[in-house]
Amino acid sequence: MDDPEFTDYLGFRTLGVRDGAFVIELDLEPRHMSRAARAHGGVLFSLLDTALGRAVIEELPAGRGCATVELKINYFRPVQKGTIVATGRCVQKTRSLAYAEGDIVNAEGKLLARASATFFLTDTLQQPDRERV
Repeated sequence: MDDPEFTDYLGFRTLGVRDGAFVIELDLEPRHMSRAARAHGGVLFSLLDTALGRAVIEELPAGRGCATVELKINYFRPVQKGTIVATGRCVQKTRSLAYAEGDIVNAEGKLLARASATFFLTDTLQQPDRERV
């Protein structure tokens, strides 16, 4: 699956599944920073949302998709430079919902953020308006 424009614009690099987790990395640039000169929380949120969603999609038959219902994130330490890595794992899946968890770490392996999310499972990757969540 190719990266959509949004994640490509942010600079996310999909590494695929490694050790049972979906992995994405990002080299931090000035465009990722907040006014406080650290990675903006929205960038970290997007990175985890993408990693967790892709972990869920990996567990589904080809052509199916998911939509984020809710995502909770905890930020543990600021990051100002370097490469950060997000991993996502699908922990539980039913017919209509999936639950995933994931982390972001820096190059030293220090935990930067952790998230858990619930996803609505869809019959197709893209849904017409009448089928949206």
